[in-house]
Amino acid sequence: MGAPLSPEAVAAIKSAVALGLSSMRAEVPQTLSEWAAHHFILAGESSHQKGGWVGWPFQEGILDFMSDDRIEELYVKKSKRVGYTKMLTSFVAYNIAHRRRKQAIWQPTDDDRDSYVKSEIEPVLDGVEAIRKARRTGGKIEDTIKYKPFRDSVLHLLGGKAARAYRRITVAVSMLDEWSAFDQSIEKSGDPGGLAKGRLEGAPYPKFVGGSTPRIKGLCHVERACEDADSLVRYHIDCIHCGLDHPLVWGGKELLHGFKWERGQPDTVRHVCPHCRKSITQADYLRGGSPMVGTWVCQKTGMRYGADRVWRDARNVPCKPPRTLGVHIWSAYSPQRTWVSIVDEFEKAYKALQAGDVGPMTSFTNETLGDTWEIKGDSTDENALQQRAEPYALKTIPLGGLVLTAGVDVQRDRWELTVWAWGRGLESWAVDHHIIHGNPASEGDWEPVAEYLQQRYTHAWNGATLGLSAISIDSSDQTQSVYNWVRAQQTRLPQLRAIKGRGEENIPILGPSSLQEINWRGAKIARGIKLWAVGVDTAKDLLLGQLAIAEPGPGCVHFSNQLPREFFEQLTAEQRILTKKAGKEVYVWVKRRPRNEALDCRNYAMHAAMGLGIHKYTDARWQQLEAMVQPAVDLFSMPGSPPAQAVSVPDVSQVVVPPARTSRFASQSWLNRR
Repeated sequence: MGAPLSPEAVAAIKSAVALGLSSMRAEVPQTLSEWAAHHFILAGESSHQKGGWVGWPFQEGILDFMSDDRIEELYVKKSKRVGYTKMLTSFVAYNIAHRRRKQAIWQPTDDDRDSYVKSEIEPVLDGVEAIRKARRTGGKIEDTIKYKPFRDSVLHLLGGKAARAYRRITVAVSMLDEWSAFDQSIEKSGDPGGLAKGRLEGAPYPKFVGGSTPRIKGLCHVERACEDADSLVRYHIDCIHCGLDHPLVWGGKELLHGFKWERGQPDTVRHVCPHCRKSITQADYLRGGSPMVGTWVCQKTGMRYGADRVWRDARNVPCKPPRTLGVHIWSAYSPQRTWVSIVDEFEKAYKALQAGDVGPMTSFTNETLGDTWEIKGDSTDENALQQRAEPYALKTIPLGGLVLTAGVDVQRDRWELTVWAWGRGLESWAVDHHIIHGNPASEGDWEPVAEYLQQRYTHAWNGATLGLSAISIDSSDQTQSVYNWVRAQQTRLPQLRAIKGRGEENIPILGPSSLQEINWRGAKIARGIKLWAVGVDTAKDLLLGQLAIAEPGPGCVHFSNQLPREFFEQLTAEQRILTKKAGKEVYVWVKRRPRNEALDCRNYAMHAAMGLGIHKYTDARWQQLEAMVQPAVDLFSMPGSPPAQAVSVPDVSQVVVPPARTSRFASQSWLNRR
């Protein structure tokens, strides 16, 4: 037997065993708001105060949303001075010391990352006891500004400018700070949110958190995410007069409630209740030295999350939280910002705006209100389009329409389809817009789509019928479901193409194609489907010019007066603005409204038409089609009136005119057979 161990050696062994076993010990479950109250400290260069964390009531809800595994994606649209960076840093500490999960946090640039590590992360690593206990020590431990190892987890700290920053890491938690300052696309590899979420694949409890002060409307990552989230919540307080809850809102001339004051006297500011029209001051809101305790309320569903930390539906029945959640919070809720200073900032920004300087008002909107700033750009007025709508019936083809194509937009719960008729010089007529509800992931739900696309449409001139000559269906949202369906329909609908929109510059409407792998009922088929790229920005540029043509003829776009208002709003839902991208000025298309399916369908139908080659047709070819579809047309007669002399009208459903050799459909009929 060897010599007995010294007391020091025994103590070292016991310490090592205890340390190793500690990783196997389960922590008592705590929400982030509970954990932060006991363990987190305020430190670093960005803190006005030092010491233990004391969360404001609205912060506690956001912290709980971060730590709730049932909420897989959390989007925070916020102003400055609401403590978001501290909340995010506390979540990082929580994942290290309590949850022990691998995580990554991206900043817009490497310089932003370096600043964040220095001012926020390093003080926490040194100052939070629970973090110190979790740190790995030893001479061979790799610990850099972008990689921090811990006994049971790791932390990646990355700049988000390069595509390589999103590769070769696998984590359970992905976070983007100042999300809207990231590029729209990361080196043409995808948007930063999508790339960060891609690092979560395989995690049992994947979590994505993206927060930011918003920027330009339509180009703002966090605004888009909040609009698309299952729920979007705002913080409501109870009125001290009537007891009903409401959010703090800026108000404005069009509202009778919200912030009100005497012009030129910011110190008269008060907040008017939308229910009883009585007002409170900031002193009322901060009575007792802390903001009012309130409730997070969803603007879409009526779901609520209150001080009892329980999610409830609109009927006040406990329920599960949404899978994706958007949060909006602005500086009026923060004790660090006075309402008087908010009003004073606005009055000065408004004065500058009247003098032609938009900078102060942009900053006020983004950083104080926590909202996007809308840049006025090139767009078409939906009211003017609707006013010029013509009295022709939907599902009929007006005089001049010779070829039909369709664009199909696939959403999670529906299909939206638009049929367009085309004539000389890409003159076009909206023939039908249709919505089919269902689940694209279910094979059986696709049958109504196939049946709709096999319909025939009656020509107003002579009663002849035409079918669809080409169909383009978007695969962006439901990729494999679309691939499988298009492949299965090649005999039934041979004029069908799977497409994917591309918004980069200089991509033609009829973009290149590539062969894609499909997954058909569990079996992978290499090169199973041809996918066509669509230059959607190029298509929008073309449509913008076409919509400005008011007189019938080449390029003119016609609408039936039977189309609903929503169709015109969706068709004009985007505007073109000039902005800087990668250091140069470029035109980009941004949304003015959330819904734009009619515009997407138009772009896809245009792609289908160009796939047929109609933009290259000669006069002789158009004469051929006119002879087939609307023979003996008197161009001086009114549309819909009979020809001056009786003529023999052929059955165009049986006529085949060979298409142009440049068309992919060289072996297919222009006018689909019955």
